[in-house]
Amino acid sequence: MKILLILLVGLFSMGCSSAQSANGTEVDEPVTMADIKALIGTPKAQTVESCKVLPVGKKACGGPEGYVVYSSETITNEQALLDAIYKYNEKAKEDAKTGISNCQFIPEPKPELKGGVCWIP
Repeated sequence: MKILLILLVGLFSMGCSSAQSANGTEVDEPVTMADIKALIGTPKAQTVESCKVLPVGKKACGGPEGYVVYSSETITNEQALLDAIYKYNEKAKEDAKTGISNCQFIPEPKPELKGGVCWIP
């Protein structure tokens, strides 16, 4: 009985590492805004030119839900950030097909540098 319990616990713990679809193929976990912010960290910079802005999300009637700012000086893996935002935006695009939106246009903000940290108003 103990052996069966140990085997079951082992199988469950192995299955928690990645999601699988119904046909057994591995699928990516959805990217959250918290994941994106974790990749960005604190966007410290010495010049405002290092502050970069990217659109995130998708409104039902078009345009992004908002923007994130990051620093090219402190980002450790820019490609990972771009990939995460792409996945986030693709999911948002699918969600927007069935959602509603205020349809308000949000222009891309100009990044600013305050106290050595990039931010967007």
